[in-house]
Amino acid sequence: MGGHSTAGIKDENQDAFAAWHGTDAELTNKGVTAVIADGVSACSRAKEASQMAVTSFINDYRQTSVSWTVKKAAGQILTSLNRWCHSQVDYSVGSGSQCVTTFTGLIFKSATAFVFHAGDSRLYRCDAGNLEQITKDHTLGGNKGGSLIRALGIDSRLEIDYQSLELRVGDVFLLSTDGLHGFISAAEFKEILRDADESNLEQKAEALTRRAIENGSDDNVSCLLLKVVAIPKLNLEEACKKIYSLAIPPALEDGMKLEGYRVVEMLFNGTRSSLYKVVEEATGQLRCLKTPSSYFSDDPVYLDGFLREEWVGSTLNHTHIMKIVPRPASAKFMYHICEYVEGATLRQWIIDNPQPSFDKVRRLILQMIKALRAMQRQQMVHRDIKPENVMLTDAGEIKLIDFGTVLVAAHKEVGLQLQEGTPVGSVNYIAPEYLIHNEADFRSDLFSTAVVCYELLTGKLPYSEMNSDSAIPVNYHAWEYVPLSRYRSDLPIWLDECLKKALRPNPAYRYEAFSEFESDLRTPGVSLTRQTKQKPLIERNPVLVWQGISVILLALLVLSLFRH
Repeated sequence: MGGHSTAGIKDENQDAFAAWHGTDAELTNKGVTAVIADGVSACSRAKEASQMAVTSFINDYRQTSVSWTVKKAAGQILTSLNRWCHSQVDYSVGSGSQCVTTFTGLIFKSATAFVFHAGDSRLYRCDAGNLEQITKDHTLGGNKGGSLIRALGIDSRLEIDYQSLELRVGDVFLLSTDGLHGFISAAEFKEILRDADESNLEQKAEALTRRAIENGSDDNVSCLLLKVVAIPKLNLEEACKKIYSLAIPPALEDGMKLEGYRVVEMLFNGTRSSLYKVVEEATGQLRCLKTPSSYFSDDPVYLDGFLREEWVGSTLNHTHIMKIVPRPASAKFMYHICEYVEGATLRQWIIDNPQPSFDKVRRLILQMIKALRAMQRQQMVHRDIKPENVMLTDAGEIKLIDFGTVLVAAHKEVGLQLQEGTPVGSVNYIAPEYLIHNEADFRSDLFSTAVVCYELLTGKLPYSEMNSDSAIPVNYHAWEYVPLSRYRSDLPIWLDECLKKALRPNPAYRYEAFSEFESDLRTPGVSLTRQTKQKPLIERNPVLVWQGISVILLALLVLSLFRH
């Protein structure tokens, strides 16, 4: 990368640009960032606005969660920057903000370029002699100039142009302010950038600013150049190379050791994984060691999910989510070191607690919701919520476990997460939209949580049971909700309405947020109570109706006997 900026014929340079290139883990998680801003000269603090915009954007972007998508991270930062800019009013000068600036940002992550734009600064891509303008000017005259209608600080709400582009080796990206691109023709751009490479980008940027001034530019003149010299290989072969660099451990027995961990006992041995209680010899601390099954040694999607589970468990930090400790850097085998949880799964709890009180179940479900909201904030979807994947400690605390199926939006957007051909998880707990369309979001986890809640209360499923051999339904009509009252007449009617809404087959009709579901579980809302009252008595209290009918029939029978 290389850039150049000059005040031109003006006394003060109100343009600013900045760039940052991550290294090692930061390059993988955050990539490369380049931004340019042009402070609006009619504002008294134009220079401050542009400088603050470029430096704050890069610094704040580096601090965002590694699990967030680029779009979410950049969007939240720009919303915050715009709010600050818009609030900078000096009534001695005017009633509008004195910190207004254009903004054009470019983020390279993996093999994708993400573009964020507001104003009349620009982004171009030059490749093999072709010059393509990527952004559109937000002015009354479009790309022909005119009054600025969109920029940081103009309005309390900011509308940002967003797009993503596939990167190609050899691409040259040019970020510029209108003092430069307004005074250089396309032919001149191509002429100067024809032989641009990593060794002369600074000189090329300076040549562009000099040409704009020679052509009569009457504004600050700035540009930033980036050339793509290499991009990550994200094909299946590369992904498999990383996966297969670690060996799958053999079956372990009590007393055996694996890279500093001594096996105390086997806790679980299934077709997909094995779990051992171990002691970390260096500290004496109890841990759980999870190993993948050798049955899937040639399945890259399964192994990719197993490795991702470690990343998820070490990234999340929440009371109700099992923590995973990263393997030693020198590890030769594939395994996880997990927090040791003393307790049992909710499956065992269901067996041990038939017909539990609603209050007991509600306490468990509210803890699950807290865990899933924490995952949602990190743009993660668990996709395999079921009683077997929820531990209940001896202290009564929920721990969400098993992250092998977790969808990480940040990984998916740049192709770092291998796509499963079919939905993962247990068929009776999978949300209909995931089963039918292989698409899941937080509402899918909400559905699965409601299934677990229903099962905790009744020991039954809210829909007809399916199995892995069943044909996948083609539409939402295959799911017919079974009212709670069929199994538990002692539960409040509003609870049935609450679960029914959370279990709507079509996600568009479910709760729009975990918080809404949580609120109705705690205290039924007005609309929920109204729905309950409006239902026919036969639906609200079928037992009472049939008791009444029986009494009436008995009375009629007795009356008929007396008449005869």
